[in-house]
Amino acid sequence: MRLIRQIPQAATLRRPQVLALGVFDGLHLGHQAVLGEALKEARRQGLPAAALSFDPAPEAALGQAVPPRLQHPDEQAEQLKAWGFDRLYRVPFTAALGRLSPRAFASKVLAARLVCAQLVVGHGFRFGAAAAGTVEALRQLGLALGFGVSEVAPARLEGHVASSTRLRHAVQAGDLALAQRLLGRPWRLRGVVVSGRRLGRRLGFPTANLASPQRALPPQGVWAGRVRSVGRATGPWVGFVGNLGQRPTLGSDLAPSIELHLLGFRGRLNGRTLEAEFFKHLRPERRFDGLEALRAQIAKDRDRAAAFLKGRIQ
Repeated sequence: MRLIRQIPQAATLRRPQVLALGVFDGLHLGHQAVLGEALKEARRQGLPAAALSFDPAPEAALGQAVPPRLQHPDEQAEQLKAWGFDRLYRVPFTAALGRLSPRAFASKVLAARLVCAQLVVGHGFRFGAAAAGTVEALRQLGLALGFGVSEVAPARLEGHVASSTRLRHAVQAGDLALAQRLLGRPWRLRGVVVSGRRLGRRLGFPTANLASPQRALPPQGVWAGRVRSVGRATGPWVGFVGNLGQRPTLGSDLAPSIELHLLGFRGRLNGRTLEAEFFKHLRPERRFDGLEALRAQIAKDRDRAAAFLKGRIQ
């Protein structure tokens, strides 16, 4: 699958393509319905399947609050490739793009530059400046410009629409069982191991400190889960006890961090990409009276995590 980071300035494709359009952050059941319809239509017409996603999200260019990111971009690309997509356009949503009228967006971007034969969108899709374009307007424009439009009904789970907002709330509330049902797979946090203050190593509990673009996170505190390395080769799952939060014992103005102590692991991880699944919230974050008290509590957290994870790491 080709990852393309800019909308072409002119038509460069030999054949038209079927295009799914959306932010697709998280790839939950609703996204899967849209993307699945695009794959089905591409196979029916014998055309390439492509997805158009925006990063940064449209809200950034429009001066609005940007929702916390749910998924690492690399994981998104890997899943689309595994499903059978030929191209992923992951492009910035610019102010200039946001100023295009619905007609200009359909003619200049979808028809002329992306050579769209069929466009697949979610229910209630809006587009163009001030979100003035509706799906019905898009269908009429498509008729004139030579592409069809498919609107996919919302996916529902347990009586409610499967949406990015619902998924984000589930993750941030720590309801990772609901998040897994909304995704059809476990929610995972992925990030690169970066250098920290090495305090964990001095205390006898070295940690992998993750820097991640994902900003929708479970509640702060101590968690038990499993983690593995990904990238050129995927490693085995290893249990962890980890802390999400601001480490109040060390100060009051520290930035939030993600620190994972891998149980039974010895080796170097700096620069490696890890992905983690969070299983159980062991306790909230708290301030301890000194490093010795913190060391004693971490030992208890480790033992509790190891007991919980026994038989759960595969």
